[in-house]
Amino acid sequence: MQFGVLEKVLLPLMLAVVMFGMGMGLLISDFKRVLQTPGQALLGSVGHFVLMPLAAFLVVKLTGLTGGLALGVIIVGSCPSGPTSNLINYLAKADVALAVVITTLSTLLCPIMMPLLVSFMGNTLGLSSSPVVVPFAEMLKLVFVIIAIPISLGMLVRSKAPKFADKIERPYKIFSVLFLLGMIVFVLAKNWDNFLTNIPTLGPAIILQNGIGLLLGFYSGKIFGFGTKQCRTLSIEVAIQNTTLGMTVAMTFFSPESALPGAIFSLWMYVTGLALASYWAKNPAKDDLVPQAA
Repeated sequence: MQFGVLEKVLLPLMLAVVMFGMGMGLLISDFKRVLQTPGQALLGSVGHFVLMPLAAFLVVKLTGLTGGLALGVIIVGSCPSGPTSNLINYLAKADVALAVVITTLSTLLCPIMMPLLVSFMGNTLGLSSSPVVVPFAEMLKLVFVIIAIPISLGMLVRSKAPKFADKIERPYKIFSVLFLLGMIVFVLAKNWDNFLTNIPTLGPAIILQNGIGLLLGFYSGKIFGFGTKQCRTLSIEVAIQNTTLGMTVAMTFFSPESALPGAIFSLWMYVTGLALASYWAKNPAKDDLVPQAA
């Protein structure tokens, strides 16, 4: 993978812009959902950092990936969910309020969980002859700057100018998702030869990782007795990652090769996410109208 100055500047900048937009869609009162349905919110946000890392572990073991590509799969599995998952939940007519809470909590947990998971998983899998060294302080600072600060500023704008925030929230979100997708396509096009070389091995790994995430997310909700609508939300939230963050972390602290899984995962998650959203939107859950107490 090759990253020029344009990508190295635009990826984190656009991520910060997207997080600002996410903040504009939030109110302090939104977090009451955590108290109203603690089981759903905690399973979706905390469980996110258990289920997707587990999927990453299984994928690396089953496919035999090594080096930077294996590390990239782990980084993808350690990312929080992002605005894309909220948009897909909206299109799927799933529980959007729950999706927003899960995305927000997993994003806020990310500065702590991501470095820990990458370090633990990388060393547990023995990806190199020497220990995988994760610069905790630097990674935490990067994630804090491009996530926590923009979200806080967005919430501030929402509190001071709610009409303005309401008016631009949806078009802002759609534009952000499309722009990020465009950036991913640009990065892959620039590294097309590398993409073609690695896709026979990395493609099945990414498909498997995303598929495991979708299944674990859905059936973990079923195990805890949540409604089908909430299980669909969990499925999307667990399996749709903030891969822009993953690519930014990979190219900042590790090798360019480790950013490739994030780029490919970005494209594939749109395929599965939009396909599921279309199917679920046309086939509402029978228990949609049943109040969920958990």
